[in-house]
Amino acid sequence: MLKRFVVDNSLEDKILMGIITSEEFCRKIAPAFDKKLFTSPFAQIVSEWGMDYYNSYKKAAQKKIQDVFEVESGNIKPEEAEVISQFLSKLSNQFEQEENFNIEYLLDKSFIYFRKQSLKRTIERVGSFLELDKIEEAEKEWDSRKGIYKATSGWIDPFQENKIKDFFIKSEDKSHILFEIDKAFGRLIGPIERNWLAAFFAPAKRGKTFMLQEIAIQALLEKLCVVFISLEMDSQRMIRRIYKRLTALGDESSDYIYPCFDCAKNQDDSCDSHLRTNHERLLDQFRKKPVYSKDMTYRPCTVCRGTSEFIPDSWYTVMNRKKMNSYSATPKLNALRTIFKNNFRVQSYPAYSANLSQIKNELDILEFSEDFIPDVIILDYADILAPEDGRVTGRERIDETWKSLKNMSDSRHCLVFTASQTNRNSFDKKNVTQIDAAEDIRKIAHIDLGLAINQLPEEKRAGIVRIAKIAGRDSDFDQYQSVMVLQQLALGQANLDSEFVVERREENDM
Repeated sequence: MLKRFVVDNSLEDKILMGIITSEEFCRKIAPAFDKKLFTSPFAQIVSEWGMDYYNSYKKAAQKKIQDVFEVESGNIKPEEAEVISQFLSKLSNQFEQEENFNIEYLLDKSFIYFRKQSLKRTIERVGSFLELDKIEEAEKEWDSRKGIYKATSGWIDPFQENKIKDFFIKSEDKSHILFEIDKAFGRLIGPIERNWLAAFFAPAKRGKTFMLQEIAIQALLEKLCVVFISLEMDSQRMIRRIYKRLTALGDESSDYIYPCFDCAKNQDDSCDSHLRTNHERLLDQFRKKPVYSKDMTYRPCTVCRGTSEFIPDSWYTVMNRKKMNSYSATPKLNALRTIFKNNFRVQSYPAYSANLSQIKNELDILEFSEDFIPDVIILDYADILAPEDGRVTGRERIDETWKSLKNMSDSRHCLVFTASQTNRNSFDKKNVTQIDAAEDIRKIAHIDLGLAINQLPEEKRAGIVRIAKIAGRDSDFDQYQSVMVLQQLALGQANLDSEFVVERREENDM
């Protein structure tokens, strides 16, 4: 049985974790692997065990590494065995807690580390040869560094046999996909991937922050590491919203009115299905809906939902919710903590007080101090970031910010999701489109996914938004096709349910 001690965290430890736990990491690190590039004797031993296991079985050792240790521990020095025992104990704890980790980001750091170590070793050996006047040996040693540079280079021959194999392995295992949202909302967006820069676009007060928080929650439910950075509200208010979303508790104990789906044919009494659960008309002679009352006998009907007979519309239902306080919320939040584990961090700044350089520095500190590497970075929101360079103004400043956001998603191999306010002309439009991007249309060029939040005043009163896809790098999209998303924002619920709605270009879209 392995003893449990705390071992100092280092990049070498992280590389070892990748070798032991991830088949993909082993496959990609193999061309550059050389145990001599590790500085500590124990790392050389464990890395060799891990790669030998991978080369033999074409999969990562994972918990089998403990069996390897039991077999091999008699062949190494007792002090080395003790350090390895401590490391594997810590690794066992981490493996139980982390089902996902950012492999691409770790690979980038590993390759840089290997090149650095290889260069240091080469310089030392070349120096030794030169001291002995062994010029030819020094030149050969210097030329030998080409191997590690080739193995860690970003250059790819797409027709190389192993690259073809890697491509289809990655396509089949979907390792680049982070998560998917369910129902129509998720089908509109499609699978959400690493390295994406995504953004919600909407006029003011359309719920951009609520939707960004929903993305954070969806990622957490997939046990991904999430960072939420707010430039708009303090951390206490931000956390309160998140607690509401997770517990569905309110500011007061009360009956709360929820929007729910209903069929348009139920509302105008044109449905003749014998399965219909309601038998009265909702709309008046002008096809207007009445003001909702809890005493009404009309009931929504969704028995045909999922078929072509169902025409999505909305009505209401009532649910009783308790007041959010320590007594009502803590048990629920403690239960969720076991699901989310240690995967969520929040940070808040006053508007225009932080730029991306400062935020990147904070992310580096988070990684160094807590070994926390985000899979998803939520930034609320890009328009109120401070300039990267105070000398750059106007549209060039905006463009520089969005370029830096895209650089962040690519360099950290994570999803960056933000929001942006649309221009003044969009406030009264039914549908926000690409041309409504405020200040600089080049925002659209930098993103991989753009979503518009559409909402007319009557929809806001009804607890409805319409989400449309207005930008997508690798997929077709129709800016006028949207999903109706039901919300109860008093309880933090930004995505209760969703259904596709076919939109047509109208006068107010011009």
